Amino acid sequence: MSTPSAPSADLSWILDELVDVPHIRHAVLLSADGLLTAASSGVDRELGETVAAIASGMQSLSRAGAVFASGDPNSPWEQTLTQFGNSFLVLMAAGNGSYLAVGADREANIEDVSYRMIKTVDRVGQTLGLALRQDRAGSA
Repeated sequence: MSTPSAPSADLSWILDELVDVPHIRHAVLLSADGLLTAASSGVDRELGETVAAIASGMQSLSRAGAVFASGDPNSPWEQTLTQFGNSFLVLMAAGNGSYLAVGADREANIEDVSYRMIKTVDRVGQTLGLALRQDRAGSA
């Protein structure tokens, strides 16, 4: 079993900057085992924990789809997109044992959302993965 560790820094500020991008509504950072690490303003603890659990399951299921999509069961998972009637949920790897989930409205340009998410992950670099619980299933 992995051991929890306290975040070394409050990362909510960078998620708030991501939410300032037009059409991005919410952002959540989570550990590979589905624990909420940080959330943008407007995401209360209950919603953040719910999204973290959902996103953890989504990435796990998505990884299992690698053989279907590419023929290679070892193809690394990078991103999952779920589309709803008027919105999107985008999930991507964000460092060793962490993931970034973003909720965006229907008018969002998904390429731009993905780019902004990548830039957010790049800006904090290794900080995202260091404060989180160990990923027992492998690194992201």
